[in-house]
Amino acid sequence: MVNFEDMNENYSSPLLDELLNQITPAEQELIDYKMKLAAKIYAGLKAKGWKSLDLARALNLKSPSLVSRWLSGTHNFTIDTLVDIQRLLGIRLLDVEPAMPVRGLHTNFTVDVAPVSLREEVYGPLQKVINGTGGVQAAALAADR
Repeated sequence: MVNFEDMNENYSSPLLDELLNQITPAEQELIDYKMKLAAKIYAGLKAKGWKSLDLARALNLKSPSLVSRWLSGTHNFTIDTLVDIQRLLGIRLLDVEPAMPVRGLHTNFTVDVAPVSLREEVYGPLQKVINGTGGVQAAALAADR
């Protein structure tokens, strides 16, 4: 049997090419993410000096073979599992920070009113707001009154 790691050329076959051509870009992206997660978990295990069985024990898994499936790059993880794995291995698997800082909504507006047309219960609080933003405008309004 041929060991593919010992070959210096890319392996190709019509059947393999046909199968690979049937993968959609969305499916390929999903496969890529699963493989990257598997590689990160494997690297985390190695960095900690653990084997698959060590992680299975730390997670109290009923079946240690589940870790092997995770490392195959074909497993569909739950968020809970990913959080547990990253906590135990001291690695980052999830990036939930916003890509761009969220900016607050700031709106400036001006309302032109004749103070004599306002009742006192409206004019008093309005004058306090105006005084907080610009004393000149408040003085001008008071003079009109």
